[in-house]
Amino acid sequence: MRKWFSLTLILFLVLPVAAQQRTGNIYGKVVDTDGNPLPGVTVTLTGSLTAPISVITSAEGVFRFLSLAPGRDYKVTAELEGFKTVTRENIIVSLGRNTEITLAMEMGTLEEEVTVIAATPVVETKRTTVAENITRDVLQSLPTSRDPWVILQQAPGVMVDRENVGGSESGQMAGFYSKGGGSEMWSIDGASIEDPSSVSSITYFDFDAFEEMNVTLGGGDVTVATGGVNVNMVTRRGGNNVSLGGRFYLTDQKFQADNLTDELRAEGVQGTNIIRNIKDYGFNTGGPFFKDKAWWWLSYGVQDIKSNNIYGNPDDTLLANYAAKINLQLVPQNRFEAFVHIGNKEKFGRSASYSFPRGWHQTGKYHFGTPIIKVEDEHMFGDNLFVSAKYSYSGGGFNMIPTDDEEMQQLMRYDVTAGIYRNSYWFYRADRPTHNFRLMANYFNDKLFGVSHEVKIGVEYRYSTGAHEWRTPGNVYTEYNYNYPTVDITGDNIPDLVDNIEWIYVERGWRDNNTVTEYVGFFSDTITVGRLNAILGFRYSHQHPRIDSFTMTAVEKDNGAWANNFTTTAINAIDSLLPGLNIPTVDPDYAWKVFSPRLGLTYDLFGDGKTIVKLSLGQYGEFMGTDEAGYFEPLGLSGWSSFYWLDNGDGIVDATELFWRTASAYSLHPVFDANGNFIGDVDGAYGIMWEGYDFDNPQQTGAPRYTLDSSAGSPRISEAILSLERELLPDLGLGVHFTYRRFDHFNWNLAYDPATGDKASQDEYFQAGVIPEKVGPYSTGEAAGKPYYLLKGDIPYRWYQYREQRPDYYRDFKGVDFVLNKRLSNNWMLNLSFTLQDQREHYGDKGYLNPTNLWALDNITWAPQMGGSSGKIGMYVFSRWLFKLSGLYQLPLDFNLSFTFNAREGHIIPHTVDIVDYNAPNPYSQTINVYLDKFGTERLPTFYNLNLRIEKIVRYSDSGRIYFMADIFNVFNSAIMNRRYDRHHGTYYVHNGYFAQNATDFMANEILNPRVVRFGVRFQF
Repeated sequence: MRKWFSLTLILFLVLPVAAQQRTGNIYGKVVDTDGNPLPGVTVTLTGSLTAPISVITSAEGVFRFLSLAPGRDYKVTAELEGFKTVTRENIIVSLGRNTEITLAMEMGTLEEEVTVIAATPVVETKRTTVAENITRDVLQSLPTSRDPWVILQQAPGVMVDRENVGGSESGQMAGFYSKGGGSEMWSIDGASIEDPSSVSSITYFDFDAFEEMNVTLGGGDVTVATGGVNVNMVTRRGGNNVSLGGRFYLTDQKFQADNLTDELRAEGVQGTNIIRNIKDYGFNTGGPFFKDKAWWWLSYGVQDIKSNNIYGNPDDTLLANYAAKINLQLVPQNRFEAFVHIGNKEKFGRSASYSFPRGWHQTGKYHFGTPIIKVEDEHMFGDNLFVSAKYSYSGGGFNMIPTDDEEMQQLMRYDVTAGIYRNSYWFYRADRPTHNFRLMANYFNDKLFGVSHEVKIGVEYRYSTGAHEWRTPGNVYTEYNYNYPTVDITGDNIPDLVDNIEWIYVERGWRDNNTVTEYVGFFSDTITVGRLNAILGFRYSHQHPRIDSFTMTAVEKDNGAWANNFTTTAINAIDSLLPGLNIPTVDPDYAWKVFSPRLGLTYDLFGDGKTIVKLSLGQYGEFMGTDEAGYFEPLGLSGWSSFYWLDNGDGIVDATELFWRTASAYSLHPVFDANGNFIGDVDGAYGIMWEGYDFDNPQQTGAPRYTLDSSAGSPRISEAILSLERELLPDLGLGVHFTYRRFDHFNWNLAYDPATGDKASQDEYFQAGVIPEKVGPYSTGEAAGKPYYLLKGDIPYRWYQYREQRPDYYRDFKGVDFVLNKRLSNNWMLNLSFTLQDQREHYGDKGYLNPTNLWALDNITWAPQMGGSSGKIGMYVFSRWLFKLSGLYQLPLDFNLSFTFNAREGHIIPHTVDIVDYNAPNPYSQTINVYLDKFGTERLPTFYNLNLRIEKIVRYSDSGRIYFMADIFNVFNSAIMNRRYDRHHGTYYVHNGYFAQNATDFMANEILNPRVVRFGVRFQF
């Protein structure tokens, strides 16, 4: 009884984290020549990345070696008195996968040895996860732009929001999703590195530091939190031999073609993302402190990216990444790992434009960049219990500082006539650290209740913070040099064009300080009965948001924007009108509580481990970002006040030079007397010169804008995957995966009146008219004659919001992936996938308010809008088919030829027009955007792109290699249209039939970047 209690206690204190794995496993069985299991066999594992480990086979002949670093040179030796010794060499261990082997022993003496060199199986019998492993061969040998997002694009079914041709988009993270969506998850060497606010990666990476990547696309076990793409990366590590590697890649504008024609320029394409120069260089090295006991590894990499955005403005990025790892195996049963990664991003001229000529200088929160720290200890107790303890920290954060004012001490001034910001600009700071604590264990019992069990059970704790600020230096700025009338100085209550008048705006700026705490517990049991494996499990997650205390300021008296431009009297007077705030902690009684059941079944059809049928059923919640706490933010945190300034000529703002006007009159009246006492018209100036706080009690805060219903919570994904996996030949596998997903439990925000309890509903809309057959020169096509709806006249404007679960509304996804993978052997490798898919949204009876566009959206294709930045517009990203092919062939004389090819259906262009009906009875509802075609009817052209590499290897001794290569991206120099503005024709006015043309209607925005060549050299010793 005490034994079972102790075991149960251990299991409930531990957590397996397959979703954040950095290793793989070897599962094996020893049999005699008749196939009978052999118990008591001593099985020893050796390899360059591990100390020798020995285990004894169970009564069923089973053995396991857990948590092994990815590698290709593992060796297993089986010894038993009366049998010949058997050795299996060149066993491959892959990230997040189980390598399953069987050793057959012949009668004989121990001194006799049988050595077997056989291909490692390419299918797994005990896992239902749909995942893609990207080995070092693929990472290093294919012509890619050398960042994880480009590698993700090669995974089956994954869609990205941009095309990175030769590094033209490097330095910015791509958006991506698969199988209908879901929160993406990131980990490196087992450390979770999601940004707690944006739920993307917290950092960038040194591409050459990777040993392997694993991309989970579906069928996640209980350790997987969400249904989105799960990206798992593992870096290299030191082994028993000292290693040294390095590289240098060069891309230059001189190696770049031009595919921008006069016809494309006439369509509105102003330019492409021009590569001026990209240098990618770095090194990695590792080796033993003590052979078979302790190892070290270091990496350093730089990507110096100089490019122009599509408007010709410089958009330069410098990425520097440092990594270090220590591994200890002082006793065979114990492994310790310490890992540090520091990723620094500097971006020069971010978002530079005509009005903001020099843009921002983006830097990390810390001097060397974003730190990621992980320590982990693992121990194998006997042959059946494996326990691990882990702590990780990611110190995310970055700054965007105006290049003109990096000390943020200048007064921002906007030149109205020129349309240019001078001296300074708004700045942004983000601080996003996360702490993760985990314990883990796997328990194995090969004969419990007569069948084999593999138990996982555990807990996890996450603490994330998102603290941000967005404001100008000192929280003040001015506008000047007006070229239009502003105020009345002649006494006729008509605005005049006034020379030398300026407008001063003071605000509290925007800040937040949010946290999320998460507690997780889960259990699963993999039961094996003959050829059948059943995986039963569940996961429970409790995520709770909170607002931590913080201070908001308005007048920062010591900042140069004030001290150098305002008198003390003016500073104190304005500060008395709009003082700072101390925001207390807000700890709401609100949490996402998600119970996620999982079921998996696998069956070995023919008993040879080569043809496996798999079924995976599961539900997933979502990752709560720190922004969720914002729904509980009290009112009155912002607030602003403004003044007209009539300077006396000294260039310094004094209290007597500040004036207000009222809502009903354009004439100016003093705000302060000579002593700084307030003498302004508070009520008359409301909404014109000040707003957003209680003037009589400026430090008073109110109830939040949002009221949350008890139904509000985590969105849900329900998933079913049926798979057939077949090993066609050694190292060649085929997989067919059928996926169905349903997305529901979404939240929506309804306009709300807390005094009456009224909230927005379908009953508040009425048919205001019908869509005409033509608007201006355009036919309305299928939409002609269909009704449009607006708010009834008695519906008031409601500023408050009510957040609840959206009834009836759901999305669904149906798709099939055909995947063929050939591991590198016999001089070639190949990866092929073809995806057919469909995803739709359904509104039901209650999942909408305004029914105007239901005919064009309900039970119609759904797609998210993604990818708008740096002058590029966002696109609705979804393709009903995707084809991906990559491969390598090793030619004679140590030449290699490799390629990648992607093709897909073009993205969606919505077809719409705005209707304005001034005859409608409600002044808050007189405009409606109406669809003229069903969503998804019109698309961009079919996309395709081919990249090539030719590589020459120079060998040095047994292990040294130098690689010389040339990559060609966009081989055909295609100018495929990647982005267009929506086919939004403009605005039709019902009362007089006038039509206002939209200047960007279907205008071209971006084409595929032109062909470019990259030269490189890398070495590994």
